[in-house]
Amino acid sequence: MTRLFLSRRANLAAVAVLFIAAFGAASSQAADPFVAGGLSSRPAAMSSTAATTAIARARAIGTALGMPGVRQLAHRVDDAFDHRTYDEVMAFDGGGREVAIARFDVDGNPAMLAVLGWRAGGGRPIDGPAAANRAAAAVRAAGLSAPGRATVQASAGGGGWSVAWPRVVGGATVRGDGLRVLLFADGTFHGLTRTERPLAAAPGRPLAERSARDLATQRVQALGASSADLAVVAAERVWVAPNDTLGGSRLDAPGATLRLVWAVRFESRNLLTERLRAVEVWIDAADGSLVGGDVVE
Repeated sequence: MTRLFLSRRANLAAVAVLFIAAFGAASSQAADPFVAGGLSSRPAAMSSTAATTAIARARAIGTALGMPGVRQLAHRVDDAFDHRTYDEVMAFDGGGREVAIARFDVDGNPAMLAVLGWRAGGGRPIDGPAAANRAAAAVRAAGLSAPGRATVQASAGGGGWSVAWPRVVGGATVRGDGLRVLLFADGTFHGLTRTERPLAAAPGRPLAERSARDLATQRVQALGASSADLAVVAAERVWVAPNDTLGGSRLDAPGATLRLVWAVRFESRNLLTERLRAVEVWIDAADGSLVGGDVVE
């Protein structure tokens, strides 16, 4: 019995290693301009006119949001990993210290705004409803619109607030996309991020959930896991960027265009929990192909 138990433990450890290795598997360099291990962002050419425009835009938004800075410097960045090019404006105080940063997509819309450093704020702390109102006002001041209802959370350990508007398309959440505002405890502006990546066309007749669960189960079993080791606990339709997890799209970086998938989540059972907590397999909602996933150790 002892020998069988040890053999079982060794086999499950091997399964866990397979999943973890699959998560970080080497990928083909031909699929994407980003090469694993290389620089993800590089300086790009920027005209003096574009730099002047970006600085003027940053100053206007900075004034509206109360962001610090007496001098600004602009440059353009090509980020191969995130498949985006943006104009970045760094703000400095009178002593030459970096105090704020603004990033704009090339169409001029703000992608990220931040007051550097953390401070408690000098005013009275605000509550959640007030934080939602302040955040919505900050969004409008940045020239953006807040879609739908916000999720408000107190910042862990910081005393401030995080107010987020997730992006939802066709009833499915776009993972990683949306709008988020950070506030200091007294409601003053701390930061803003906006992400809206391109989406593939939604399938006319999406794959049924049952079929997606079956296909995902076949994938994990192909790596040596049984239903006693990994059990399906949830499946939801979401938009994701394809990745190389579990031998998916074999990209060096997440795909530039997001696809609608069934995210099928498995939780580990028995001895497998010692190395692996959960596995999520992404099954394309159009053709049932594997487009990536996630592993929680």
